[in-house]
Amino acid sequence: MSADQRRVCRVLLLGGGHSHVLTLLEWALRPLPSTHLEVLLVNPARHSLYSGLVPAWMAGRRPLADLQIDLGAVCQAAGARLVLGEALALDAQQRRLHLRGGETLGYDLLSVNTGSTLRPPDHAGPCLTLRPLARLLHDWPAFLQTWQQGDGPLALDAVGGGAAGVEVLLAVLHRLRQLRPDRPVQARLFSSASRLLPGHPGGAARRAAAALRQAGVQLMLGQRWQAGDSPASHCLLWAAGAQPPDWLAHSGLALSSDGYLAVAPSLQSLSHASVFAAGDSAAFSPALDKSGVRAVRMAPTLANNLRSALVGEPLLAHRPQSAVLALLALPDGRAIASHARWGSAQGRWVGRWKDALDLGFMRRFSPEALASLTLQGVS
Repeated sequence: MSADQRRVCRVLLLGGGHSHVLTLLEWALRPLPSTHLEVLLVNPARHSLYSGLVPAWMAGRRPLADLQIDLGAVCQAAGARLVLGEALALDAQQRRLHLRGGETLGYDLLSVNTGSTLRPPDHAGPCLTLRPLARLLHDWPAFLQTWQQGDGPLALDAVGGGAAGVEVLLAVLHRLRQLRPDRPVQARLFSSASRLLPGHPGGAARRAAAALRQAGVQLMLGQRWQAGDSPASHCLLWAAGAQPPDWLAHSGLALSSDGYLAVAPSLQSLSHASVFAAGDSAAFSPALDKSGVRAVRMAPTLANNLRSALVGEPLLAHRPQSAVLALLALPDGRAIASHARWGSAQGRWVGRWKDALDLGFMRRFSPEALASLTLQGVS
């Protein structure tokens, strides 16, 4: 077979998560060999959301544009193609990804960065769930519109005492009271754990509890939420029980006990050498906490190892930090810093630090930054 007749090799990036968008930035700067190679990014929407700024958007501190990443522009800079679609089923043995709507995509290499999802219980009243973010993107503005047009008090029950649950509950209360100070809001937070922020230093948990109590939240710690706890008149804010997507269970891939894609330190599947995973989709042993910071840190290893897998070079091992810095936004511009070894801190200076990190991350995806990467990549 002549060189011109060789089959095109396809790299399929499933999900527009943090690891994949940073991988594409790396490939824009250092392009993959373009001959007989096709890179596709599959995502349900053209834009993905930077999770670090979601609480600030919900609190009304940041416009939606500040946390949207234009995946089409990122793909163009990296010489990739964006495919709008949602995974329905994966056949890892046949290397086939089936999309909702009927399209099937074959691949030579697959990388999964679709993240976690939440499955709230049936609730007769209004319910806001933090995942998937695309759903929240629709539900939160619709809820605010209803709130502004309504009358009377609101009872709000939040479920989940982790960082996301704490941040978003504070943001929601701030925005509701800002828009309608005449309407009282009563809030409770349920958590099956005996304290807030499991896995974080005690100081961070105490600071978070103080912020919630100052916002008038009744803490229901050590109490697993039951359906009878929230009547239909209550609004439910669901931030607990992150789960993998359904299609992973029938993919044929090796999975962890909680259903995520089991990977080696190289981010390669333990069962299929043609599959990689990063971010929340990847399950290490021992397990890592699931956070955007972890996904960002995996991106350099993922970008390198997908490139190496294409040319048959050895793969690098991702060496995760034993602890990562978490910055929890408070709606007044302050923030709580939490680190397993360093402890915790709180103040406006922490808020400015968080803003600088978040906006610095997003500047990497601005039209100017992407144009500069493209120029560097072709020079």
